[in-house]
Amino acid sequence: MLNIDFLASHNAIQKVAASQKITFSVISLLLVTLLRNNILSVWTLLFMSSVIIFYARIPWKTYVTLLIAPIGFVFAGMIAIVLSISFAQPIPISALWHSTFLGMQLFILPNDLLRAITIFFTSISATSCLYFLILTTPMYEISPVLARLKVPTIIIELIELMYRFIFLLLQTVAQLYTAQDARLGYRTYRISFQSLSLLISALFRSIFFRHQAMSYAMTARNIEQFIIPQQFLSEKAWDQKLTFIAGGFLIVAIALIF
Repeated sequence: MLNIDFLASHNAIQKVAASQKITFSVISLLLVTLLRNNILSVWTLLFMSSVIIFYARIPWKTYVTLLIAPIGFVFAGMIAIVLSISFAQPIPISALWHSTFLGMQLFILPNDLLRAITIFFTSISATSCLYFLILTTPMYEISPVLARLKVPTIIIELIELMYRFIFLLLQTVAQLYTAQDARLGYRTYRISFQSLSLLISALFRSIFFRHQAMSYAMTARNIEQFIIPQQFLSEKAWDQKLTFIAGGFLIVAIALIF
């Protein structure tokens, strides 16, 4: 569950300045999301995946596993965009496919299919840009950069809290589920529902106590915020090789756009 945190601190470019990785990730993300060009999106996805796997040395199995989750969500959303339903109106002549199901007419229009493909490539390539940052840069190095960019402290702390509690939530769920499963808590459907309700209530209690313990620990150490001051972080410089890689990406991207 904490594999992402481990990879962020143990990859081939973990000694590169966080500001450089954030800049590269944000510029590529803006290019993809604002232009919504399928060719550019495919190029960004392939390029970012190559940088993550071959330059940052992130295991390809881990990266592909992480990429499958958003692909599943995007496919689910694409169905609602691609599939049109009509109860009485005639099906447009331009429909690529049509069928009848329980009195409903289901069909696919070319424009809807094209829009869904664009959304798919834009979403997945934007995800690869974010994965580049998430898998190569620890959260405690991103926060000071955001603070220097004058992002309000409350927003940075909310990001830190959400990031840490997502992992805590997943870890607690895994532990509770394993304990219940070892006691045959999911033997039948009826027992499974009972176990699930117990798991949810225990999960919220556990998270509440963990948050309380963390607040006490911070108060005991006279810590008022989660952002680690820059002087406590090791100095990291911009990597020249990554600069050339980013430059090559931008040159090809501009060529594809025009």
